[in-house]
Amino acid sequence: MGSAGLAEKCVSIVSWNDMHGQLGPDESYVQTGKLPAGGVVAVADVVADVRATHDATVVLDAGDLFTGPLETTLAEGEPIIAAYNVLGVDAAALGNHEFDFGPVGYGAVIAAPGLDDRAGDKGPRGALLARLAAARFPFLSANLHREGGGAIAWPHHSPSTTVERDGFKVGVVGYTTLETPKTTIKPNVVGLDFATNAGGSIAASIRLLRTQGASPVVLLAHASLEGELPQALDKAAGKGEIDTLLGELGPDLPDLVIAGHRHAWLLGRARGVPIVSTSEHGVGVARSRFCVDPATKKVALASIERRIAVAHDPPRSALGKDVAAVVAPFQAKVAAEAETSVATLAKACFPQRLDGSAFTHAVAVAIREHATDGGALPEKVPVVAVMNSGGVRAPLGPSVVRYRDLFAALPFENAVATCTTTRAGLAKMLSNVLRKASVAERFPFGFAGARLALKRDAKGLLTLEKLTVPGADAETDKVVVAMPDFLLWGGDGFLDGVTCSATTSSQTRLRDAFRTLLARDKTCDGPHPDLTIEVKP
Repeated sequence: MGSAGLAEKCVSIVSWNDMHGQLGPDESYVQTGKLPAGGVVAVADVVADVRATHDATVVLDAGDLFTGPLETTLAEGEPIIAAYNVLGVDAAALGNHEFDFGPVGYGAVIAAPGLDDRAGDKGPRGALLARLAAARFPFLSANLHREGGGAIAWPHHSPSTTVERDGFKVGVVGYTTLETPKTTIKPNVVGLDFATNAGGSIAASIRLLRTQGASPVVLLAHASLEGELPQALDKAAGKGEIDTLLGELGPDLPDLVIAGHRHAWLLGRARGVPIVSTSEHGVGVARSRFCVDPATKKVALASIERRIAVAHDPPRSALGKDVAAVVAPFQAKVAAEAETSVATLAKACFPQRLDGSAFTHAVAVAIREHATDGGALPEKVPVVAVMNSGGVRAPLGPSVVRYRDLFAALPFENAVATCTTTRAGLAKMLSNVLRKASVAERFPFGFAGARLALKRDAKGLLTLEKLTVPGADAETDKVVVAMPDFLLWGGDGFLDGVTCSATTSSQTRLRDAFRTLLARDKTCDGPHPDLTIEVKP
C-alpha cells in the first residue's frame, strides 16, 4: 500500500468490516502464523501509511463496530467510537450488531415493554443512540425506516453522505442487512423496518449522489454473498444478499461495494461491480484506489489491495499512538476483571466441530441449570436446553481461561429464555436448524436433557431420525425448551412453525451462566454426548 507516481491524482478509500470492538490485536492464527494482528490501533497504523502518500484518503467501516472483547462490550461500544473519532473515520455502515446493547447500562439486556426511542437511555436503543451522539462521523443506512415508512431521526444517522477531500467528492450510501431482526436481539429493533423498498431506497440515494456530482459512489454494505468467495478482481462473485440487491438497482449501480457481515476476505465483481471485504476484527484492511484519467478527466477504479494489519507495540505511527492513548483508559478500567481466572483446562475446547462439540453442550447445560431465572416453569415438565453454535465464537484453553477469554468465546449479549412447547415442537425446532446448508461444515447446536440420532447424507446434510426426551414419550407431551433469547425472538429461524404456549426471559447472560459451570466442572472438550450420527453412503 505504498505511494504511486506524483503525476497521478487519486483518492484511496481505506476500509474494513466487522471490527467488533477489537482494540488490541486479535489472535488470528490461520491468517498471520501467530503474528499479532488486528485491532483498531493496528488499523490506525495502516491508515497513517496511506495518508502519508500523496493520495486523498477516505476511511470507511462496513459495519458491526460493536460486540466483542469485554473492554468494549462492558462499555457498550464507547471505546470504539472514541477510537474512531481520533482515527478520523469518515463513515460507517449500520450493522446488525450495532443493535445488541439495548438500554444504557450493562445490567439491562432489553427495555421494558412499550418503551420506544422517546424513552432515551431506557429505550430499546438507548446505548446505540448514546454512541451515535458521541460519534464525529455518520452511521449510514438507506434501507432503514420506521415501520410504516417514517424516516429515522437519530443523531449522526443518514442514508448517505458525501466526503469531499482534495478535489474529490466521494459519495457513500449505507445498507444494513435484511437479516438484522434475526441476527441481533429482536426487542432492540422494535418499530424498525429494514426490508420495505430496500432496493428502491438504495437506488434513490445513489441517484441523488450522482446528481450532486459525487464520483466515485460507494455502497457501504453490511451484507455479503454466499458460497465460496472470489479472491481476484476479475472473478465473478456468486449469489447472495448483495447480488440480489444490485439486481434491484437497475441502472443506479455504485462504482464499488465495500461489504461486511460474513467476516471473510472477498475480492471480485458482483453484477460487474467491484466488491471487496476483509477479515474480522481489523485483521484485514482494504485500499481501493480511484484516479482521474488525464484524457477524459473522469474518475475510474485503478486498483484494490488488501493487507493484514500487523500489530506493533508500541504502534508504528503517531496516529496509532494517539488511538492507543484514547483506548488505554478503557482497557485499564477492566484489566483486573479481564485477567481473573475462571478455570484451568487440561485440554482445549472447540465450539465448531462437524459432529457436535462438548463445548456447545456445556453451554447448553449451563442454560438448562438457569432455566428458572426468568420465572417459574410448569411442574413435572422436562427441560431441554439448546445452544446455537454460531453464538460461540472462539475456543477455550488449554491452560488458564481468563474472564477475557470467556468474553471472546461468548461475546453476544444473549440471556437465558424458555419456550414451553411439545416434543413434536422441539423436533421441529431442531429440524429448522438441521436443514441449513452449513451443517455440512459444522454441527449447528449443542443440547442438554435429550438424546438425538441423526443421519448425514452424501452431501453432508443432516436429518433427525430419533429424538428421546426422558419424561416426554408422546409427540404431544409438553417440553420446556431453554435457549438463548436470540433464538426465542426468531433468530436462525429456530422457532419457525412452532407455537410456544408460554415463554420466559431473564437478565442472566449466557456467559455468566457458563462461567459458573466452567469454574465448577473445569472441562468442555471432546465430542458432544448423547448424539449419534449415522453416515449414509
